[in-house]
Amino acid sequence: MTIHRLDLDIAIYRDRVQVTHRPTDTFVDQRAEYAFSSDSSVVANPRYLEDTIVRGIRQVIATGGFSLRDPIARVVSCESPLGEADMEVVRTALIEAGMRKVVFEFDG
Repeated sequence: MTIHRLDLDIAIYRDRVQVTHRPTDTFVDQRAEYAFSSDSSVVANPRYLEDTIVRGIRQVIATGGFSLRDPIARVVSCESPLGEADMEVVRTALIEAGMRKVVFEFDG
């Protein structure tokens, strides 16, 4: 079995997170069990956002063969623009979900 580094692309939509493992193209479209979006913000409830991210990551790593050393998450898309405060909510949720490094690869 090949061991892959946990290198994820994260896309955030209203009450849904998409997680893709870059090296293997393993894709998960994870709907929120508890709504994390509001009318004014796609990331209104940080705790529920983190829960949704964790459930998506669990599905990806359930396929096996992942090293959890220095995991990285790249936020590649969001349904609506993220301000500085929202970006910090996303960054914190990903770090709390176990990511060591968080990179935003789009313009807010």
